[in-house]
Amino acid sequence: MESVYNLPNGDRLRVIDTATVGQSLGRILELYRNGATEPVFFGDESRPEGVVISFDQWAEYETLKEEAEAEQLRYDLARQRIANDDPSKWVSFEEMMEEYGLDPDGEGLEPKNRDDKP
Repeated sequence: MESVYNLPNGDRLRVIDTATVGQSLGRILELYRNGATEPVFFGDESRPEGVVISFDQWAEYETLKEEAEAEQLRYDLARQRIANDDPSKWVSFEEMMEEYGLDPDGEGLEPKNRDDKP
């Protein structure tokens, strides 16, 4: 049995009943081996409760999830540091570049060309 499930964003999913998906796993695997990438949504009572995806898709999603978690950690750390910092001690970008002897107009973080070097 197959039904349609409407997502809040207006997209529609085809939902296959659990028993049919269970019997069709071999065929789904063949489709993935032949290049199909569509996920298979399944559940009972016309509501998606699970999804079958290829291993390659899972690996890609897992990598994206790890990257998003790392980015969130950096974001949270930066916000914590800013919240606990004294703004009167902040320096401008230009002051920081000058302090470290870097050229703000350079291609990368290259030291300034200094005339006083031999």
